[in-house]
Order: sequence, then C-alpha cells, then structure tokens
Amino acid sequence: MSDLVDVDDVTINEDMHNLDLEWPCTENSSSERKRSWYWLREVTAQDAENGMDVQGITWDAFNVTRQRYRELRLIDYKNYENVQRPHDDLKKEIKSVRTDAQFYKFKYTTLPHRCFIVHFQLRNLLWATGRNDVFYTHSPRIGHWNSVMKKSKVALDLSYNNRSAETPFEISTIACKYNYLLVGGLYGEYACRRLDAEPVQFGTITTDTNGITNHMDIIESRTGSIVSVISSNDKKSRIMDLATTRFIETYDFEWAVNCTSVNPNKDLLCVVGDNTDAVVVSSDTGKTITTLKGHFDYSFACCWSPDGKIIATGNQDKTTRLYDIRNMSKAFDVLGAKIGAVRSLHFSEDGRYLAMAEPADFVHIFDAHTFERSQVIDLFGEIAGVTFTPDTDGLYIANADENYGCILEYEKISSINDVGNIFL
Repeated sequence: MSDLVDVDDVTINEDMHNLDLEWPCTENSSSERKRSWYWLREVTAQDAENGMDVQGITWDAFNVTRQRYRELRLIDYKNYENVQRPHDDLKKEIKSVRTDAQFYKFKYTTLPHRCFIVHFQLRNLLWATGRNDVFYTHSPRIGHWNSVMKKSKVALDLSYNNRSAETPFEISTIACKYNYLLVGGLYGEYACRRLDAEPVQFGTITTDTNGITNHMDIIESRTGSIVSVISSNDKKSRIMDLATTRFIETYDFEWAVNCTSVNPNKDLLCVVGDNTDAVVVSSDTGKTITTLKGHFDYSFACCWSPDGKIIATGNQDKTTRLYDIRNMSKAFDVLGAKIGAVRSLHFSEDGRYLAMAEPADFVHIFDAHTFERSQVIDLFGEIAGVTFTPDTDGLYIANADENYGCILEYEKISSINDVGNIFL
C-alpha cells in the first residue's frame, strides 16, 4: 500500500470522493448540509418501499436527480492506481455477469453512525459478530451497534489509553471474532480486548518506520487456539496467539503485505500486497507453493471459499480473480467492478455468496456457486467495510461519506414469496 508519508494528504484529496451535491439555495455550506441531514435518524424498510432513499438523501431538494448524479459519478470518479498501464487486454477477460439478482433486501439504515477511514486504501473497518451486533471504527473509538436495540455504544476508546506512545492511535483495520476485538494502527501498534472483559492490552506489531497495519483476521488454529493473522506494510505476515499476545509465526515477503487469508485446513496462506502477483505459501514452512498471476496492479483483498476450493483476489485494476486450487496457473473467472479498485472481499460462511466492495458507491453480491449472477447494491459515498453475519442471514455495509455516511443493514431473501424475486 502507499507509504505512510502519503496518508495525511491522500485521505483528504480527490482520492476520497465525498459527495458534494448542490443545494438549491444560497447558503450552501457543509454546516447547512449536516443540519438538514441530522433531522433524519433512520430509514426503515417501509420507508424505502415508500420511495425514500436508503441513505436518507432527499433528492427533491437538489438540482440533480439520483439517476443523473449516478451518470455523472460514473464519468467523474477517478480510480487510484499504483501501476499505470493500458487495460484493453484486461477488459477482454472480464466475465459477463447478470446483475439482476436480489439475494439480500434492504432492512434498515442508522444515519447518525458512520465509519471513519484513516487510510484510503484500507477498507476493513466493519465486522459483524452476530445477527444483530456489528463493530465499526469511529475516529479513535470502536463502536458497537445493536440492530435490535437500535443503539450504539463504545466498545473500545483509544482516545485515552495507558500505552506509552508519542503518536495518537489511528485505526487502520479491525477484526472481531471468537470474543476478541483486535485493532491495528497506522504506526505498527495494536490494541486487543476480550468482549467479556474490560482490560485492554496494547502492543507493537512492528517498529518499522513504514509499519502500517493493513489487515487483520481472527481464526481458530489447527491446535484449537485463537490466533490473529496480521498483514503489515513492513513486508511481513504474522500469526499472533490472542490469549498470550505472543507472535508465534512470521512470514517474510519482498513487498508490502496488504492482506493474508488462511485456508480452512490451515495449511496454506494466500498473500497479496504491493505486487501484481499474489502467492500461496505453506503455513508450516513459509515456502511459496505457487504464484497467482494475472492482475495489473496491487491487490488489497483476498479470501478462500469455505470449502477451500476457490481463492479470490481483489485488485486496484478493478477486478477480482478467481482461482481453482486444482489448477492455479490461471484464473478461471475474472469479475469486474464498476468504478474503482476492489478493496474488500468476503465469502459468506455457507459459501453461497461472495461480497465484493469497491472503494465507493458499489457493493456486489455474487452467486458463488456459478458466478453467473450478482446483486449490485448502489449507494453514494466511500465504502468503509462490508460484512456478512455469521449465519449469512444478514449483510452490513458501512458508508463513510462525510455528509451521508451511515451503516446499512440488509437481510437475506428467504421466504417463499421473496425467493421468487431472485429469479425475476
């Protein structure tokens, strides 16, 4: 990922596409927008059925329709690239996918709550631990939103802590699973707490001057212990035992590591980073098993299907490549994004769906059995994260737009009447 020295500039310039809709009045300040925005605190499924925008955007108040603004957005959005090269050959590879599926339907939006993005390339800032519980970043804090109570509380406050550090804790990524909440920072630090206990443990992942914590995951190891898989800008992937906060494995690479995913058997790691190639390595030896080729730029997302048969890699070339582990010499499918890099990828726990999030506006839900059809969730604003609930019945999306950011909840279409809509 881009070096730390670029963070302060990039997160506030054109690489972060906050909406700037024109109000039909002379007072067109941000404060006026926000005051109008905060009159509305939620959007329900019934509101959406009655025609309300799921983000609560009152399009009638603007000098542009939603459709026209979408057309302009598609034209004006500038995708960030580290490797600039023609994409003519790449476009020929992209699979034609029907986008008329409806796997999940809108349920609820909480408008006062939104994620904060610290680094524009890192978008894993949302995590669902249950059907009704989701954790998200909010400046130096981690919020816990409960969709039943319709309330949010602070799960971890890093604005005041007992760690001895000269720099503030700027959250770059989080993971929350198996009763652990783990937070990674821009300067190689971490904070960890059990959800059923108050004490917070602070520590250092790396002292490298470019040691940004790019990605974290929490898994159960082959021995049954709960460990974290940590990807860092110092060109390393690490395994940390969360019970002891001791690093038990370190894997070295020749480029910054942006994401590491462990297969279900726990014997292989897929690793992507500041390289056009991804690698699959042995978790026991760290030796490369194979190299996954085909991408044109740097990758920031990867994941294994729950059955361990498919690897998905997401790239700044605006594609996701799918590899069959029986033949990893070439991707068997290439899925295309609409406007930007693929920043986040997640298979549902049952293996039925693959969620693919772009940096802004679009989240794609693919039928992971065939990859022939998808549902495209069309929003406006930067996407801070997307997460399935463990039971696959729910889907949450965090929108981090300065004016229209929110947390959106979707539920799987499962009733007899609804299932028919999937195939319309």
